[in-house]
Amino acid sequence: MNLESFNDKCVRIVTTCGEVFEGIATYDDREYAFHEYGRDQEALRITPILFYKDEILSVISLEDVNGPFGHYSEKYGLLEKKCLEWGTDMIEEVFESEDDIQILRMLACINDNFQSFADRAVPGMAPWRSGSSISEPEDSDNEQGPVYLGELENMLGILVKYNSNDEVIKGAKSLLERLAVEKANARLTK
Repeated sequence: MNLESFNDKCVRIVTTCGEVFEGIATYDDREYAFHEYGRDQEALRITPILFYKDEILSVISLEDVNGPFGHYSEKYGLLEKKCLEWGTDMIEEVFESEDDIQILRMLACINDNFQSFADRAVPGMAPWRSGSSISEPEDSDNEQGPVYLGELENMLGILVKYNSNDEVIKGAKSLLERLAVEKANARLTK
């Protein structure tokens, strides 16, 4: 499998665990992967997930696929669902990717799963933004990461202010409005 041939292409990766991820892949050669991640093995990265060669069962290009979701098989996929589970840090990586299609997929995933996402959200910013640390050890059995409303509002605000794609701006504004309603409703019930 020649991973380098998939650099900067929309791909579908099937992992050895049977998980399927779609997105724009970036190739990391062995030297780079070893220097950055400490593992002497080439890899493909679909922001924010890194797939080492021995973890990839198959990879195919989706560049010639053009369906209702462009090169993708669905409106959003496992990558976006995982980012939603892992919390605002992973969502931030997607939003900072500057890949409007991936951003739109992440916005759609948040929108479709808004209530469960909002139910586990906490107010404010991540503690490390203010120099604080997390006082409680994280439960290693729980893969869900924290969702900080302040962080999410900032990220969406940055998309509205600086992104040039009208669909991204519209999606980010819509989520900001939903968050405002959610915050107002939470105040009424307390």
